[in-house]
Amino acid sequence: MERQQVPDDLCVGLYLMVQPTGRKSWTVRYRVGTKHRRYSVGKYPLIGLSEARDKAREILKAVQEGKDPSAEQEQAKTDTVRAVVAEFDRFHLSKLKSGKNAMGFLERSIVAEWGDRPLRDITKRDVSRLLLAIVESGREVTANRTFAHVRKFFNWCAENGYIEHPPTDRMKMPVDEKSRERVLSADEISWFWQACGKEGQPWGHLGKLLLLTGCRLAEVANMTDAEIDGGVWKIPASRTKNGCPHDVPLSGAALEVLADVKRIGDSGYIFTTNGKTPVQGFHKARQHIADAMQTIADAERGKSVDIPHWTFHDLRRTLETEMARMGVPETLIDRLTNHLSAIPKMRRVYQHYDYLDEKRDALEKWGKRIISD
Repeated sequence: MERQQVPDDLCVGLYLMVQPTGRKSWTVRYRVGTKHRRYSVGKYPLIGLSEARDKAREILKAVQEGKDPSAEQEQAKTDTVRAVVAEFDRFHLSKLKSGKNAMGFLERSIVAEWGDRPLRDITKRDVSRLLLAIVESGREVTANRTFAHVRKFFNWCAENGYIEHPPTDRMKMPVDEKSRERVLSADEISWFWQACGKEGQPWGHLGKLLLLTGCRLAEVANMTDAEIDGGVWKIPASRTKNGCPHDVPLSGAALEVLADVKRIGDSGYIFTTNGKTPVQGFHKARQHIADAMQTIADAERGKSVDIPHWTFHDLRRTLETEMARMGVPETLIDRLTNHLSAIPKMRRVYQHYDYLDEKRDALEKWGKRIISD
């Protein structure tokens, strides 16, 4: 059986292409000057006859207006996100003093995530998911900065004919930086802990360690066995936000969590699903824990409970708040969370005491409190 081309009786130029394998698809045939062109509309039955006719009429109208839809369709395939970002850099960013910084944001976000996808395929939902994942990783300010650069990129693309409309149109900054003060309540801490227990490895264990240590998500997610020395987690300067090494005494509760993690592979990463790289997919993991929290809370209260949205970074803020409530000095809390910018520079220069015993005592009390609640 050879390929068949079945013309539509009502829409001249529309054909149903039937392959020897039985697969069917819609094609619009037209001419540009003396050249014959074909435009692929889509597969049947995913696209029905009525929709195919509507699309064919749009294509044929564009041809009458002097356009070549088939050529535009082929160009769209080569206009990948990576390729167009490179052109954006060449024609625009490279001329700006801040261009290198902006390019860095684009490479770490949309190029890393969608590099080989056609630019025209990127939707508002894609952008929203990308930004939400950054927020969930605790990098709220980074999410806002990324959005600002991504929006400028898509606006430039629309202005220069790469796309019709920017997917970022009418989107707002992902986070109100001034109003982010979410702290989990005592009940929410208990529900979170129980939910992590149900979630299991690796996310349940990672969630527990975030709450027990107050460390940043990226620090915990990339934790290795080699960094643990005599009950102290030694985070190297290369992995901290402020570029300063950070020693975290591990409480009994934290050590129990780590001991319960089944090691996978020989990469040394504690939280991994493939034994080769640290965990990813923070947004989905957070949602699983949040759903489990909701189920536990509703069952405990015997009714639907309203649990406001929280992020993994809120666990860090929760530890800081609860430590203060426990009477831990503010300066010690700052050292616990490696928030050295809050400590006067002169004091940091001349005072080299590591406060390791004090930090261990505070974290031990915090761990016992979580488990007992």
